[in-house]
Amino acid sequence: MKRFFMLAAAVAAMFVVVSCGAKYEEPTEGSRTGFALSFFKSVDRTAKPGENIVVSPYSAGVALSMVAEGAQGQTRVEFDNVLNGCIFRAEDLGSNDTVTVKSANSVWVTDDFSIRNRYSALLEKDFDAFITTLNFADPATVKAINNWCSENTEGKITEIIDKINPGVVMMLVNALYFNAPWEEAFLEKNTRDGVFHAYGGDVQVPMMSNTARFNYAEYQGCQLVELPYQGGRYAMYVALPAKGMSADDMLSYVNEKIYDYALGMMAPAKVRLTLPKVKLETSLVLNGTLQEMGLRTAFSSAADFKGIAETGPLALDEVRQKCYIEISEKGTEAAAVTSIGVRLTSARPETLVTMNVDRPYIFFISDRTNGNILFAGKVVTL
Repeated sequence: MKRFFMLAAAVAAMFVVVSCGAKYEEPTEGSRTGFALSFFKSVDRTAKPGENIVVSPYSAGVALSMVAEGAQGQTRVEFDNVLNGCIFRAEDLGSNDTVTVKSANSVWVTDDFSIRNRYSALLEKDFDAFITTLNFADPATVKAINNWCSENTEGKITEIIDKINPGVVMMLVNALYFNAPWEEAFLEKNTRDGVFHAYGGDVQVPMMSNTARFNYAEYQGCQLVELPYQGGRYAMYVALPAKGMSADDMLSYVNEKIYDYALGMMAPAKVRLTLPKVKLETSLVLNGTLQEMGLRTAFSSAADFKGIAETGPLALDEVRQKCYIEISEKGTEAAAVTSIGVRLTSARPETLVTMNVDRPYIFFISDRTNGNILFAGKVVTL
């Protein structure tokens, strides 16, 4: 009889654990680089052939982190896995007299919905978020959100939404703006029209050129150059595939280990660099990308966002990101806005290296002090 009761107690205890869910354990923090590359490659897999890509892993990471802090149970576990165990909170991105890098957060709540005081306090403290309550049925609310985006991207992204879907009770938005001059500027007088071997055929585009000492690496015909911005904290990395190799082929091999290894291979070299002028704008709905990365429960009726509000159940509605980038002789200007709707229901010899970026390539704009990848892109046509 005693054995029977011990068995029954064990079964009951098992039932309690299963029905209540395992106790949440905060994950070991991974690297932001790992999240950034996973996000970039997941977006690339959903792109159409010949489509340019510009994304902001950092902006997406901040917006997702704000939502993650209100998730519980399996929903929070999936956020942690997708974010690689990282939480992107408000931080000093290192602006100075010549370099402007700023990130801003806002939370918009419909006037018949209340979020928990603890959650709003966390958003204000950890994310420096601007929180306001408005009537989501009023078209002026859409205009207010878009105006905020425009103000925080220096007018580069003037619209992130054209409407608020029925049932949406909260919008969380991150805006990111970057404007920096090159440490070694390209002279405008050296810019000439040249051929870029685009995905759909050759095109004539303005090609900038500069000969200077850059950090550089080469492996089996693939080339990588570091273009620092003034101040040295930020740099653009341009990766050119070997001839006969596509940008897609190159990107398929890139992971965190290879990315770090490639950067570690770089050494100063005299480089004759030719690079096309670029001005791109992209707009993405990220629901499919995030679900492919493992964030599935958050979009379903099984989502657990009890940390956000008592009223529910809540689920993610639409996750959008718009990006802008212009690469010119003077430097780089880039902007991104990510919105999330929440609804109810070695040393080289001193020789001259030539790197002619006249075919599809990939790039990263990175913070060299902490590894944040602010922007990443694949340029296949101009």
